[in-house]
Amino acid sequence: MLSSVKLKHEMLKLLKEDLEFRYAVAGFIGLDEILKRLDKHEEILVKHSKELVKLREDMNKGFLRHDAEIAKLREDLVKLREDMNKGFLRHD
Repeated sequence: MLSSVKLKHEMLKLLKEDLEFRYAVAGFIGLDEILKRLDKHEEILVKHSKELVKLREDMNKGFLRHDAEIAKLREDLVKLREDMNKGFLRHD
């Protein structure tokens, strides 16, 4: 019977050199399931990344609309102030 050190060495050698053995061990320890889950997570991350880009674009468009509305409100405020000042001058 092989000692545990020799057995470990032989197993590592097989993992390194024997593709079929490597795949058998990978399957036994569930590596294929882990890889499938990683692929699924990657798909989800890509989807979320695209959604974030879309949300950022929508948000920037909203900021532009708000900026335009604020500029219009400022113009209206200036006009109202001018009208008020003219009214005060008439009543002096």
